[in-house]
Amino acid sequence: MSNKAEEKSYFISFETAVLQPFIVNNMIFTKVTNFSGESHIIGKKPFDIVRHSCSFYGSSFQHTVRLSRDAIGNYLKLPILIAHDFGNPCIFLPILSPKSDLNVWFSLKAIAGFYPSEEGCVVVLTNGQKIIVPSSPQTISRQVGFANILNMHLLKRMSYLINTGYTTQTPRIQKDTQY
Repeated sequence: MSNKAEEKSYFISFETAVLQPFIVNNMIFTKVTNFSGESHIIGKKPFDIVRHSCSFYGSSFQHTVRLSRDAIGNYLKLPILIAHDFGNPCIFLPILSPKSDLNVWFSLKAIAGFYPSEEGCVVVLTNGQKIIVPSSPQTISRQVGFANILNMHLLKRMSYLINTGYTTQTPRIQKDTQY
């Protein structure tokens, strides 16, 4: 991990596993961890990275929340779709309020498991790293459950589009025998 905060724009990708707040001298930065385990510090708050990533991929944070509400229901702390690639959704779930400066964002595909700890809950990533979050295991379970519901909803929509999409056929021209 580099010690210097990068000021460049950062957008969530399919390789992004976790966005964690990182506080230095009362300033909030983001520690970004990839699926490979590599991490670096970005000079923006986690919510700003999520919001800018939604915009970068052609949507808005409000629109992604609306999409989640339509699929799951009117709940707080809904997981959101950041992007999708050929039917492969990139879903991130908040642990606290999405706009909270102390919120940790996890990629659904990065979570291998979780268990209770004295500080709240330990989330185990698919790369083996463990991250302590200030939430109960019940909250993590709820968030993962909602994210899986959203994932299934999006996969069904994509399957529907693939299987019932428009078919293109070249029109057949009939030869007129009178001429």
